[in-house]
Amino acid sequence: MRLSNIIITLTLILLYSKQINKETILFLFSSILLLLFANFQNDYIDREIDLKKGKRKFIISPLLQLSLMIISLIISIFINVKTFILFSIMAILINFYNLFASKKPYGFLITSLIITLGILNLGFAFGFKENLIYLLIFAFLFNTLREIVKSFIDYNYDFGFRETIAIKISKQKTKILIKFLLLFVLISLIICSIFINNLKFWVYTIFSVFITMPYFLNVYNEKIFSNFLKLLMFLGFLALLL
Repeated sequence: MRLSNIIITLTLILLYSKQINKETILFLFSSILLLLFANFQNDYIDREIDLKKGKRKFIISPLLQLSLMIISLIISIFINVKTFILFSIMAILINFYNLFASKKPYGFLITSLIITLGILNLGFAFGFKENLIYLLIFAFLFNTLREIVKSFIDYNYDFGFRETIAIKISKQKTKILIKFLLLFVLISLIICSIFINNLKFWVYTIFSVFITMPYFLNVYNEKIFSNFLKLLMFLGFLALLL
């Protein structure tokens, strides 16, 4: 189970809501259950690939997976109608990704869209705050980059099972694409820092540049880079919300 994803989700919700009331607790439970559903369904579908990697994950039946999704959606009804609708759209997209799009070159865009909708849902649940637009841009860009990096890392394991972006365009071209997107993300962070004009975010941006620039020089590999991206995503949420 991807414990780090749960921690990031809990932190993001609590920092954005800035209070613990009925709506916050319901949103937390609904989000975590939907995340668990997404992870368990993905692990179930990818069990052959995981065996190829030598990984043994805890697998639950499709019926239990479906139960997690349904309970999540039922809970979201008690927040408000718009939140329930967005959770429902996310559930549909999660099923679409795990059952179909994960095997296609555009699959990384679906996961980025799901993450972005999850953050947009914070606005429907707790109000549209000034920094929400930066959270949306930030999450979409970082997640898109990280998903492409993951497709590069899993190239040998995915081959024969699915046609990811890395398999579609080749590893060499994927590496070029990763570096191009990283440059775009770093430039976007600098532009956002100018508009936000916040010392914490400027420090975060400088740190992001410092920690990722060595990748352009091939100082470390994609596995380390992927971990750095997850760390930077978490630190970015903190910089925007604290």
